[in-house]
Amino acid sequence: MIGKRVGGRYQILSRLGEGGMAIVYKAKDLILDRLVAVKTLRQELADDEEFVRRFRREAESVASLSHPNIVAIYDIGEEDCYYIVMEYIEGMTLKEFIKDYSPIAINETIHIMKQILQAIAHAHDHGIVHRDIKPQNILINESEQVKVTDFGIALAVSSATITYTHSIMGSAHYLSPEQAKGGKATIKSDIYALGIVMFELLTGKLPFPGTSPVSVALKHLSSPMPFPRDFRNDIPQSIENIVIRALAKDPAERYEYVTEMYDDLNTALDPERANEKRLILNEPNSDEETADNEKTIKMTPIVEHEMNKNAVNAEAPQSENSKKEKQPKKSKAKKWLTISGILLLLITAGLILGMTLLPKLFYVSNVRVPDVTGKTYQEARNALNAQQLKVVRSDRVSNSIAKGKVISQNPESGEEVKEGTEINVIVSKGSKMVSLDNYVGYSRDTVTSAIKDAGFKKVVWHETSTSPDTPEGEIIRQNPSAGTKVVPADTILELTYSPENQEITVPDLKGKTKNDARKLLKAQGLNADFSNSDYSDDVAKGSVLDQDPASGSQVEKGASIVVTLSKGKEPKPKGIDQPIKVIYPGDKGSSAASGESKTPIHVQIYYTDANHNNSVFTDEEITETKTYTIPFMINPNEKGTYRVLIDGTERKTGTVDYPDEHGASLH
Repeated sequence: MIGKRVGGRYQILSRLGEGGMAIVYKAKDLILDRLVAVKTLRQELADDEEFVRRFRREAESVASLSHPNIVAIYDIGEEDCYYIVMEYIEGMTLKEFIKDYSPIAINETIHIMKQILQAIAHAHDHGIVHRDIKPQNILINESEQVKVTDFGIALAVSSATITYTHSIMGSAHYLSPEQAKGGKATIKSDIYALGIVMFELLTGKLPFPGTSPVSVALKHLSSPMPFPRDFRNDIPQSIENIVIRALAKDPAERYEYVTEMYDDLNTALDPERANEKRLILNEPNSDEETADNEKTIKMTPIVEHEMNKNAVNAEAPQSENSKKEKQPKKSKAKKWLTISGILLLLITAGLILGMTLLPKLFYVSNVRVPDVTGKTYQEARNALNAQQLKVVRSDRVSNSIAKGKVISQNPESGEEVKEGTEINVIVSKGSKMVSLDNYVGYSRDTVTSAIKDAGFKKVVWHETSTSPDTPEGEIIRQNPSAGTKVVPADTILELTYSPENQEITVPDLKGKTKNDARKLLKAQGLNADFSNSDYSDDVAKGSVLDQDPASGSQVEKGASIVVTLSKGKEPKPKGIDQPIKVIYPGDKGSSAASGESKTPIHVQIYYTDANHNNSVFTDEEITETKTYTIPFMINPNEKGTYRVLIDGTERKTGTVDYPDEHGASLH
């Protein structure tokens, strides 16, 4: 699949992983120029019509979901295989996150769980029950944003999938009791699985570890759920109570809806819940039920009964004749009593000896499974036999593990099992002969990922000179040729390619944000110089106003592009009318008598603003109080000033500020 196109637009780049039903690849959407994940149905399941029909139907229904914590489905189709195109997430599974960072902090656990709960609640609102919630189906990136995937796919599981026990084994740890009994999965089943995920986040452990799906399922049905606080005492009781309710064996005791669990989690650390008591659920005790149905009946031993009967006969009075007649019988009775006594002593001794030796004979110790992956088969067998474990070998082709070495084991290392347990080890048969793919015509970047996934370890690249007929940046020859049967790990693969043109076409940056412009230039192998900026009435502040060189220009790889950013609209001068009141002295209460002439005063006003510099606004004589209004024009970040002179003496000065957004000025 590497290097091929699916649906005519999704170019497969590399393999991301696989499960019981599908293989997932990293791909590039050639139309929208973005990375995607392409999940393809396993070929061996493609003939199951019921599986395919339900697979497609569920994929279409899940495609209707739209939530920030759900992996988006972009496309579904069929082309040599059934496939689903999904959002590509750069990160890891929650299972890997727990393994790497356990134990997870309480606040961090709440943050992660709230995102998962919101995603599942959204699905439930749209009538979709997940049915396969587990950390392996939850992705998390570096920012701890959670994305839930594989919605509804569990509905499509048919009898054809049960051979993939590693997949079922992973799901068994998160299986609700009602599902373990063969019941239908419901919202309550999803809530139970969410409780297991929360348990694992808090403790780093599974509540019911086991070596087979059946043993794990039985534990879900009958074994009491361990308390998280038994593994980690800093867990608040309010948090543990949420896990207890979610993991109730009786669905009626669980949360009714996921939103109830979310609300409970949202308030778990509130001060009023600090002294919460441990939640006790009214669930039946399976042990008590068993005891009632399996009562032991006490019976009198047969040997004791026979001895009592003979003793009574021996004490009964008898005649002389009868004694003579019964003498042989009495002898026989004595003989029987002697034999019975010996038997009784032997039985008693046997019981005592059995009580002492039988536990030692039949008691089987627990041992921890050693890690034998990567070892030779002989080393693995010796290590397992040393732990009194049996070895079951199977061989499998592997392009990455050397011949004769262990690829994987089941049960996994670290699990606790009984002595004598069979450990399945898969041993590498080495690489098999494969038909070499055709790499001619593909880019060097694409082929690099493909040959790595194919298992080639010896690759020689040859660069050839370019010509008008030679496509740039593509593989033009390969040795061995396509179709040749080879063992990738042992083959020297020679690839001849034409170098890409080092002249880069400058992209159009105008109107883009500073961050987008930087990313676009970096993707082209160019640098950004943001030292210039200018005002613009049309381009938003912070966006690209101009660039040099212009878009479409050819420059060398690594060149710097001068990017001019907009400072937004240029502030313009604003006008403001400033009133100045000049009081005539005679108007202060000491006016001249009626009919007397007033002595005028000489008023001079000078002002400075955007258009004037100490200019005369007025120069006149007045005989009464008068208000003058000066029409100031103020530049941004500047001030206006004025001076008032009375009879040649400066009496008043002031300033006028640039008006604020409400039109007011400060002075």
